[in-house]
Amino acid sequence: MRNRENEVLANIAARRRGARGRGVARKPAEQTPNPAATQADFAGASQVMTQLLQMQQQMQQQMQQQMQQQMQMQQQVQQQMQMQMQQQVQATVQPAQSIESYYERFRRLNPPMFDGGADPLVAETWIREVEKMFKALQYLEEVKVRLAIPMLKGNAEFWWTAIEAALEGEDELPTWEEFKKMFYDQYFSESIRISKENEFLSLRQTNDMTVLEYANKFTKLGRFCPQMIEIERSKANRFEQGLRDEIRSRLSVLIFTSYGEALERALKVEADLKKSGKKRDEQKRAETSRNLMNRPRNFEGPPNKKKKFKACYYCDKMHSGPCLKRMGACFICGQPGHIARDCPNKKKVESGPSRPTDQMQRGAARVYALTRQDASASDRVVAGMIPINSVDASVLFDSGATHSFISSKFSASLHLMPDKLDEPLLVATPLKKTVVVDSVHKNCIIQIEDRKFLADLVLLDMYDFDVILGMNWLSEYHAHIDCFGKRVVFQIPGEQEIFYQGDAPTKNPSLHIISAMSVRKALRKGCQAYLACVVDTTKETRLEDIPIVREYPEVFS
Repeated sequence: MRNRENEVLANIAARRRGARGRGVARKPAEQTPNPAATQADFAGASQVMTQLLQMQQQMQQQMQQQMQQQMQMQQQVQQQMQMQMQQQVQATVQPAQSIESYYERFRRLNPPMFDGGADPLVAETWIREVEKMFKALQYLEEVKVRLAIPMLKGNAEFWWTAIEAALEGEDELPTWEEFKKMFYDQYFSESIRISKENEFLSLRQTNDMTVLEYANKFTKLGRFCPQMIEIERSKANRFEQGLRDEIRSRLSVLIFTSYGEALERALKVEADLKKSGKKRDEQKRAETSRNLMNRPRNFEGPPNKKKKFKACYYCDKMHSGPCLKRMGACFICGQPGHIARDCPNKKKVESGPSRPTDQMQRGAARVYALTRQDASASDRVVAGMIPINSVDASVLFDSGATHSFISSKFSASLHLMPDKLDEPLLVATPLKKTVVVDSVHKNCIIQIEDRKFLADLVLLDMYDFDVILGMNWLSEYHAHIDCFGKRVVFQIPGEQEIFYQGDAPTKNPSLHIISAMSVRKALRKGCQAYLACVVDTTKETRLEDIPIVREYPEVFS
């Protein structure tokens, strides 16, 4: 473009010089100017000038843009350098100032101290209270541990000092989650959490506990079993199961979808029961006053009532005379040196009717199947393997048994101390004998599919089965036995049906097996018995296997 401009200007200048030169040499003849050519020249020159101006403007704009870009780049570099310098300054000075300000705000909320006491619930509560304050103040993770450490004192402070010594050389403190894990391992271990979970699963409303008190304890322990209370329907069902029988029976026909609904209904039922109880008391008082008004004046004194005894300080039972439990004496004969289970006079108790004594008063129970032979002969039982307290057990579901039992051998594998029954129990066995039992394992956890059940299992000597679940347990969990399908069906209100498939019955009905107890009984009656020695005839006998003969192989070969 620049070359073209130069050519145009050169042509115009040459024309002007040519016109002047010719005029000096000689005077040309007068010519008439060409107006069309002159206008074309001016138009071309004007266009060229316009193009030059436009090009100059474009060049100026490009130069300005380049200068602006360079200035922006310089500004960005300066800003980055300033930010880096500020970050370096903050990294050296700001943390100390921030911790002080954080701690000042944290201290205004009056955070609790923790001294490492023996109560694990105090440790769990301290973590929850501190985390609530952190959440309210919107603190970052990196400052939580620094703020929690000054709240430790006593044994807890010694514990953290040992942790710091173990972490010596580390550049940073542990995170809050890491701190909580170490804290829980020390003061709120996994075994304690499992114990609290079992306590929640076995929680029941006692007669002296109101619905609101039961609900408060339910909420307090429920946090240790989140998998059950996260779903409102499951939470409501568990709450309903723990209510007193008189309240639960009035709620059994209802299906609750939320815990709040179940609590509201239970409170209403409790209020109605209180009103009806007051009415009954008023009616009794009115009836008593009427009887006293109509009673003749000449009357004998009240009949002699049975003498009442104060509760024993040692065993908490009411009885006369010395406490046999404290003396370590037998509950049957009263003699020291043995317990009721090993009493030599036990046969007298088993053969004759039992009379209540001053020391104890026995209940009655029965069990129809103690062996696999008894179970195979009945269509009202289902047998199978089920975990009891996480230990696999051979279990018999028996609708003919009034109570639930556990064998002494399997009881030892649980490594738990049994409790004493309030009253010793007389159990009628299939051999038409009566056995006295007085020990029970309470709140044993029975795992069927994903559902956990609780059972009180009475200690009873048996061999073929580890556990027998009777009608008291089956009725509590709305279970019935499918005789044809050999399975147990649980139809708990408000929950999905659960099925347990038992072992298949024997395929050889002609095979009859009796227990060792039955054999002894038959022998006492004079029955004949034969001892069979089984020899494997499929293998050929070698000389080397025969005593005496193997010493003289040359004779018998």
